Amino acid sequence: MNQDNILENISILILSVSLWSGRKKLRPEDLRLADGSELPPDKLATLGSKRVMNPAALTPFASCKSRAERAVLSVGTRFLGGYAVPVGKLNALMTELEEIRTTFDETKESFLAGYNREVEEWIAENPGWENVIRNAVEDVDYVRAQLSFSARTFYINPVEGHESGLEEEVNGLAGQLRREVRQQAKAAWDCSFHGKLEVGQKAVRPVRAMLEKIEGLVFLEPGLNELVSGIRLTLAALPKTGPIKGKDFAALCGAIHLLGNIPEAKEIAENPPVTEEPKRELPLAVEPETTEEESGIGGIPELIHLPQFEETPAEWF
Repeated sequence: MNQDNILENISILILSVSLWSGRKKLRPEDLRLADGSELPPDKLATLGSKRVMNPAALTPFASCKSRAERAVLSVGTRFLGGYAVPVGKLNALMTELEEIRTTFDETKESFLAGYNREVEEWIAENPGWENVIRNAVEDVDYVRAQLSFSARTFYINPVEGHESGLEEEVNGLAGQLRREVRQQAKAAWDCSFHGKLEVGQKAVRPVRAMLEKIEGLVFLEPGLNELVSGIRLTLAALPKTGPIKGKDFAALCGAIHLLGNIPEAKEIAENPPVTEEPKRELPLAVEPETTEEESGIGGIPELIHLPQFEETPAEWF
Protein backbone atom coordinates (compact mmCIF):
# COMPACT_ATOMS: atom_id res chain seq x y z
CA MET A 1 0.00 0.00 0.00
CA ASN A 2 1.41 3.39 -0.98
CA GLN A 3 1.81 6.42 1.23
CA ASP A 4 -1.45 8.10 0.25
CA ASN A 5 -3.50 4.99 0.94
CA ILE A 6 -1.87 4.48 4.32
CA LEU A 7 -2.54 8.08 5.33
CA GLU A 8 -6.19 7.67 4.31
CA ASN A 9 -6.48 4.67 6.64
CA ILE A 10 -4.96 6.24 9.76
CA SER A 11 -5.71 9.16 12.02
CA ILE A 12 -3.09 10.73 14.27
CA LEU A 13 -3.81 10.82 17.97
CA ILE A 14 -1.87 13.00 20.39
CA LEU A 15 -2.31 11.83 23.96
CA SER A 16 -1.20 14.43 26.48
CA VAL A 17 -1.37 13.54 30.18
CA SER A 18 0.42 15.92 32.54
CA LEU A 19 1.18 14.78 36.09
CA TRP A 20 2.41 16.60 39.18
CA SER A 21 5.31 14.83 40.85
CA GLY A 22 4.69 16.19 44.37
CA ARG A 23 8.40 16.99 44.57
CA LYS A 24 10.42 20.16 44.91
CA LYS A 25 14.10 20.76 44.36
CA LEU A 26 16.18 20.19 47.47
CA ARG A 27 18.06 23.30 48.62
CA PRO A 28 21.33 23.42 50.56
CA GLU A 29 19.60 25.05 53.54
CA ASP A 30 17.25 22.05 53.72
CA LEU A 31 20.15 19.85 54.82
CA ARG A 32 21.61 19.89 58.29
CA LEU A 33 25.23 18.72 58.36
CA ALA A 34 25.99 18.16 62.03
CA ASP A 35 29.74 17.67 61.48
CA GLY A 36 30.09 21.07 59.83
CA SER A 37 31.10 19.61 56.47
CA GLU A 38 30.22 21.46 53.26
CA LEU A 39 28.21 20.39 50.26
CA PRO A 40 30.06 20.05 46.93
CA PRO A 41 29.72 22.95 44.45
CA ASP A 42 26.94 22.84 41.82
CA LYS A 43 29.41 22.14 39.00
CA LEU A 44 30.41 18.94 40.79
CA ALA A 45 27.09 17.65 42.03
CA THR A 46 23.48 18.73 42.31
CA LEU A 47 21.00 18.07 45.04
CA GLY A 48 18.01 15.86 44.44
CA SER A 49 14.41 16.57 45.37
CA LYS A 50 12.16 16.39 48.40
CA ARG A 51 8.64 15.06 48.59
CA VAL A 52 6.05 17.57 49.69
CA MET A 53 3.18 15.12 49.35
CA ASN A 54 2.58 11.47 50.12
CA PRO A 55 3.29 9.76 46.74
CA ALA A 56 0.36 7.38 47.32
CA ALA A 57 -2.02 10.32 46.91
CA LEU A 58 -0.76 10.82 43.35
CA THR A 59 -0.79 7.18 42.25
CA PRO A 60 -4.32 7.32 40.72
CA PHE A 61 -3.17 9.93 38.20
CA ALA A 62 -0.26 7.78 37.05
CA SER A 63 -2.66 4.84 36.79
CA CYS A 64 -4.96 6.82 34.49
CA LYS A 65 -2.02 7.74 32.27
CA SER A 66 -0.85 4.13 32.03
CA ARG A 67 -4.37 2.93 31.30
CA ALA A 68 -4.75 5.49 28.49
CA GLU A 69 -1.41 4.58 26.92
CA ARG A 70 -2.31 0.87 26.99
CA ALA A 71 -5.65 1.61 25.34
CA VAL A 72 -4.02 3.55 22.51
CA LEU A 73 -1.25 1.01 21.93
CA SER A 74 -3.77 -1.83 21.86
CA VAL A 75 -4.98 -0.56 18.48
CA GLY A 76 -2.39 1.96 17.31
CA THR A 77 1.35 2.32 16.89
CA ARG A 78 3.73 5.16 17.74
CA PHE A 79 4.08 7.74 14.97
CA LEU A 80 5.36 11.33 14.71
CA GLY A 81 5.41 11.89 18.45
CA GLY A 82 1.88 10.55 18.78
CA TYR A 83 0.08 7.44 17.57
CA ALA A 84 -1.19 6.18 14.22
CA VAL A 85 -4.65 4.74 14.82
CA PRO A 86 -6.72 2.87 12.21
CA VAL A 87 -9.70 5.00 11.21
CA GLY A 88 -12.05 2.10 11.90
CA LYS A 89 -10.83 1.81 15.50
CA LEU A 90 -10.85 5.51 16.36
CA ASN A 91 -14.43 5.98 17.64
CA ALA A 92 -14.25 3.09 20.10
CA LEU A 93 -10.83 4.25 21.29
CA MET A 94 -11.99 7.83 21.83
CA THR A 95 -14.97 6.56 23.85
CA GLU A 96 -12.59 4.63 26.09
CA LEU A 97 -10.24 7.60 26.44
CA GLU A 98 -13.19 9.84 27.35
CA GLU A 99 -14.07 7.45 30.18
CA ILE A 100 -10.49 7.58 31.43
CA ARG A 101 -10.44 11.38 31.17
CA THR A 102 -13.62 11.55 33.25
CA THR A 103 -12.02 9.37 35.93
CA PHE A 104 -8.90 11.56 35.81
CA ASP A 105 -10.89 14.79 36.24
CA GLU A 106 -13.01 13.39 39.08
CA THR A 107 -9.87 12.18 40.85
CA LYS A 108 -8.29 15.59 40.32
CA GLU A 109 -11.18 17.48 41.92
CA SER A 110 -11.26 15.09 44.87
CA PHE A 111 -7.51 15.40 45.35
CA LEU A 112 -7.52 19.20 45.19
CA ALA A 113 -10.40 19.40 47.67
CA GLY A 114 -8.29 17.51 50.21
CA TYR A 115 -4.95 19.02 49.18
CA ASN A 116 -4.29 20.98 52.36
CA ARG A 117 -5.28 18.01 54.51
CA GLU A 118 -2.84 15.78 52.61
CA VAL A 119 -0.05 18.31 53.16
CA GLU A 120 -0.69 18.51 56.89
CA GLU A 121 -0.79 14.72 57.21
CA TRP A 122 2.53 14.46 55.38
CA ILE A 123 4.06 17.04 57.69
CA ALA A 124 2.79 15.13 60.72
CA GLU A 125 4.39 11.94 59.38
CA ASN A 126 7.80 13.67 59.14
CA PRO A 127 8.46 15.40 62.48
CA GLY A 128 11.48 17.64 62.58
CA TRP A 129 11.16 18.58 58.91
CA GLU A 130 8.04 20.71 59.13
CA ASN A 131 9.66 23.90 57.82
CA VAL A 132 11.43 22.10 54.97
CA ILE A 133 8.09 20.76 53.74
CA ARG A 134 6.05 23.91 54.33
CA ASN A 135 8.54 26.07 52.46
CA ALA A 136 8.16 23.83 49.42
CA VAL A 137 4.38 23.48 49.33
CA GLU A 138 2.87 24.73 46.06
CA ASP A 139 -0.33 26.74 45.81
CA VAL A 140 -3.38 24.61 45.01
CA ASP A 141 -3.99 26.56 41.76
CA TYR A 142 -0.47 25.71 40.60
CA VAL A 143 -1.12 22.01 41.24
CA ARG A 144 -4.44 22.24 39.41
CA ALA A 145 -2.66 23.57 36.31
CA GLN A 146 -0.11 20.75 36.42
CA LEU A 147 -2.72 17.99 36.26
CA SER A 148 -4.32 17.65 32.83
CA PHE A 149 -5.58 15.02 30.39
CA SER A 150 -6.34 15.48 26.70
CA ALA A 151 -6.57 13.43 23.51
CA ARG A 152 -6.57 15.20 20.14
CA THR A 153 -6.97 13.65 16.70
CA PHE A 154 -6.27 14.85 13.17
CA TYR A 155 -5.32 13.71 9.69
CA ILE A 156 -2.05 14.60 7.97
CA ASN A 157 -1.05 15.31 4.40
CA PRO A 158 2.40 16.02 3.00
CA VAL A 159 3.33 19.53 1.92
CA GLU A 160 3.74 19.65 -1.85
CA GLY A 161 7.37 19.53 -2.80
CA HIS A 162 8.43 18.23 0.63
CA GLU A 163 6.94 14.74 0.66
CA SER A 164 10.15 12.78 1.27
CA GLY A 165 10.32 13.30 5.03
CA LEU A 166 6.77 12.14 5.65
CA GLU A 167 7.18 9.25 3.20
CA GLU A 168 10.16 8.01 5.20
CA GLU A 169 8.14 8.12 8.43
CA VAL A 170 5.19 6.32 6.83
CA ASN A 171 7.46 3.62 5.41
CA GLY A 172 8.74 3.00 8.94
CA LEU A 173 5.27 2.29 10.37
CA ALA A 174 5.32 -1.43 9.56
CA GLY A 175 8.67 -1.84 11.30
CA GLN A 176 7.39 0.07 14.33
CA LEU A 177 4.35 -2.21 14.49
CA ARG A 178 6.59 -5.30 14.45
CA ARG A 179 8.80 -3.88 17.20
CA GLU A 180 5.85 -3.13 19.46
CA VAL A 181 4.34 -6.58 18.96
CA ARG A 182 7.74 -8.13 19.62
CA GLN A 183 7.99 -6.23 22.91
CA GLN A 184 4.47 -7.30 23.85
CA ALA A 185 5.25 -10.93 23.01
CA LYS A 186 8.44 -10.81 25.08
CA ALA A 187 6.54 -9.34 28.03
CA ALA A 188 3.85 -12.03 27.74
CA TRP A 189 6.51 -14.75 27.60
CA ASP A 190 8.36 -13.46 30.66
CA CYS A 191 5.14 -12.97 32.64
CA SER A 192 3.20 -16.14 31.85
CA PHE A 193 5.31 -18.71 30.00
CA HIS A 194 8.95 -18.64 31.03
CA GLY A 195 9.90 -21.70 33.06
CA LYS A 196 6.40 -23.21 32.98
CA LEU A 197 4.91 -26.38 31.51
CA GLU A 198 1.32 -25.16 31.52
CA VAL A 199 -0.63 -21.90 31.71
CA GLY A 200 -4.15 -20.78 32.48
CA GLN A 201 -6.70 -19.31 30.09
CA LYS A 202 -5.62 -15.74 30.93
CA ALA A 203 -2.29 -16.38 29.19
CA VAL A 204 -4.11 -16.46 25.83
CA ARG A 205 -5.46 -12.91 26.23
CA PRO A 206 -2.25 -11.04 25.31
CA VAL A 207 -1.85 -13.26 22.24
CA ARG A 208 -5.35 -12.35 21.05
CA ALA A 209 -4.63 -8.69 21.81
CA MET A 210 -1.51 -8.79 19.63
CA LEU A 211 -3.44 -10.37 16.78
CA GLU A 212 -6.18 -7.74 17.00
CA LYS A 213 -3.60 -4.98 16.87
CA ILE A 214 -1.94 -6.49 13.80
CA GLU A 215 -5.30 -7.05 12.08
CA GLY A 216 -6.28 -3.41 12.62
CA LEU A 217 -3.03 -2.18 11.08
CA VAL A 218 -2.47 -4.98 8.57
CA PHE A 219 -2.84 -2.51 5.69
CA LEU A 220 0.68 -1.37 6.63
CA GLU A 221 1.96 -4.78 5.58
CA PRO A 222 -0.71 -7.03 3.98
CA GLY A 223 1.72 -9.98 3.97
CA LEU A 224 1.06 -10.40 7.69
CA ASN A 225 -2.49 -11.57 6.99
CA GLU A 226 -1.28 -15.10 6.38
CA LEU A 227 0.64 -15.19 9.64
CA VAL A 228 -2.34 -13.92 11.64
CA SER A 229 -4.67 -16.46 10.03
CA GLY A 230 -2.36 -19.32 10.97
CA ILE A 231 -2.10 -18.23 14.59
CA ARG A 232 -5.88 -17.74 14.76
CA LEU A 233 -6.26 -21.41 13.75
CA THR A 234 -3.91 -22.43 16.54
CA LEU A 235 -5.85 -20.46 19.15
CA ALA A 236 -9.16 -21.86 17.92
CA ALA A 237 -7.92 -25.41 18.61
CA LEU A 238 -6.92 -24.69 22.22
CA PRO A 239 -9.17 -25.87 25.09
CA LYS A 240 -11.62 -23.18 26.18
CA THR A 241 -11.51 -24.07 29.89
CA GLY A 242 -8.93 -25.38 32.31
CA PRO A 243 -5.14 -25.32 32.06
CA ILE A 244 -3.36 -25.34 28.70
CA LYS A 245 -0.64 -27.98 28.72
CA GLY A 246 1.08 -30.67 26.67
CA LYS A 247 0.75 -30.29 22.93
CA ASP A 248 -1.63 -27.32 23.37
CA PHE A 249 0.95 -25.52 25.50
CA ALA A 250 3.59 -26.22 22.84
CA ALA A 251 1.32 -24.79 20.15
CA LEU A 252 0.66 -21.65 22.19
CA CYS A 253 4.39 -21.22 22.83
CA GLY A 254 4.93 -21.48 19.08
CA ALA A 255 2.42 -18.68 18.50
CA ILE A 256 4.24 -16.47 21.01
CA HIS A 257 7.56 -17.17 19.29
CA LEU A 258 6.11 -16.27 15.90
CA LEU A 259 4.75 -12.98 17.19
CA GLY A 260 8.12 -12.27 18.80
CA ASN A 261 9.91 -12.82 15.51
CA ILE A 262 7.57 -11.36 12.92
CA PRO A 263 10.33 -10.13 10.56
CA GLU A 264 11.74 -13.65 10.29
CA ALA A 265 8.29 -15.18 9.95
CA LYS A 266 7.36 -12.78 7.15
CA GLU A 267 10.56 -13.51 5.26
CA ILE A 268 10.00 -17.26 5.41
CA ALA A 269 6.35 -16.84 4.41
CA GLU A 270 7.44 -14.92 1.32
CA ASN A 271 10.27 -17.35 0.54
CA PRO A 272 9.12 -20.83 1.50
CA PRO A 273 11.84 -23.48 1.38
CA VAL A 274 11.96 -25.52 -1.82
CA THR A 275 12.19 -29.25 -1.25
CA GLU A 276 13.72 -31.44 -3.93
CA GLU A 277 11.91 -34.50 -5.21
CA PRO A 278 13.64 -37.76 -4.24
CA LYS A 279 15.68 -39.18 -7.09
CA ARG A 280 14.44 -42.72 -6.56
CA GLU A 281 12.24 -44.71 -4.28
CA LEU A 282 13.61 -47.26 -1.85
CA PRO A 283 11.27 -50.22 -2.26
CA LEU A 284 11.68 -51.97 1.09
CA ALA A 285 12.35 -48.95 3.27
CA VAL A 286 8.84 -48.25 4.49
CA GLU A 287 8.89 -46.01 7.51
CA PRO A 288 6.36 -46.92 10.22
CA GLU A 289 3.55 -44.43 10.69
CA THR A 290 3.81 -42.28 13.81
CA THR A 291 0.69 -41.74 15.87
CA GLU A 292 -0.36 -38.41 17.31
CA GLU A 293 0.30 -39.69 20.84
CA GLU A 294 3.84 -40.72 19.95
CA SER A 295 4.69 -37.50 18.14
CA GLY A 296 3.32 -35.26 20.89
CA ILE A 297 2.11 -32.66 18.37
CA GLY A 298 -1.10 -34.19 17.07
CA GLY A 299 -4.04 -31.83 16.79
CA ILE A 300 -1.98 -28.67 16.40
CA PRO A 301 -3.41 -26.82 13.42
CA GLU A 302 -0.94 -26.48 10.61
CA LEU A 303 0.37 -22.94 10.30
CA ILE A 304 0.88 -21.85 6.74
CA HIS A 305 4.61 -21.49 6.05
CA LEU A 306 5.47 -22.15 9.68
CA PRO A 307 8.94 -20.67 10.30
CA GLN A 308 11.66 -23.07 11.42
CA PHE A 309 14.24 -21.20 13.46
CA GLU A 310 17.77 -22.57 13.47
CA GLU A 311 18.28 -21.20 16.95
CA THR A 312 15.71 -20.17 19.51
CA PRO A 313 16.32 -16.51 20.49
CA ALA A 314 18.26 -16.58 23.75
CA GLU A 315 16.11 -13.90 25.34
CA TRP A 316 13.09 -16.19 25.35
CA PHE A 317 14.64 -18.57 27.86
